[in-house]
Amino acid sequence: MVTVGARPGVFAGPGGHQTVDATFLEIDHADVVVPGGLGCERAADDPDLRHFLHRMESTAPYIAASSTGSVVLASAGLLHGQPAATHWLASDLLRRYGSEADGRRLVIAGKVITCVGQISAVDAALTLVERIAGAESVDQIRATLLERGRPLLHEPTWAGRVMARLRDAIGAPETERTSDAERAPDSAPVTPLSVMIELVDNDDDALRLRRSAGRRRR
Repeated sequence: MVTVGARPGVFAGPGGHQTVDATFLEIDHADVVVPGGLGCERAADDPDLRHFLHRMESTAPYIAASSTGSVVLASAGLLHGQPAATHWLASDLLRRYGSEADGRRLVIAGKVITCVGQISAVDAALTLVERIAGAESVDQIRATLLERGRPLLHEPTWAGRVMARLRDAIGAPETERTSDAERAPDSAPVTPLSVMIELVDNDDDALRLRRSAGRRRR
């Protein structure tokens, strides 16, 4: 993946630092993904960015945008007046560039894929994987994410968590403690809870995960 911008360098933003690997003029063709976020209105008015996207349109097998990134696509004329998914706060901005906000969280119109952002980006990503590598790859990714997140299905009850904290407070025997350094270095990371809820097909598992998410928020 190559991050493209007007000039190379490291740029800070609300989501952290982003490194620009290449300038607009250095890229002749690409599969384009436009992220969303704060500053989309300024980005939509950037003539260099609009020209780059317009130039990529004719050769890119797909063009995707998440959240307010669809506003940038609209400003470059890549939506051609068609409705698109976007962040709910960006509906008026999208309308300014000749498109309407679609009520669905994922919209596929030819080679243009838009989503409302956050968890719907998983749907958009799996759609891209299917186009690039086929349905079997999507199934493999889903299975891997579900397996990595399986521990979330067996979270302790609130009483169990209280007892665990009490044991920590009074000092549990060393044999019962496992530090981060002692864990296997190649152990698989746990899939985020919100992603797990989206991926499971079993209603009971989904309900259990939602309850787990509610306990975490409390």
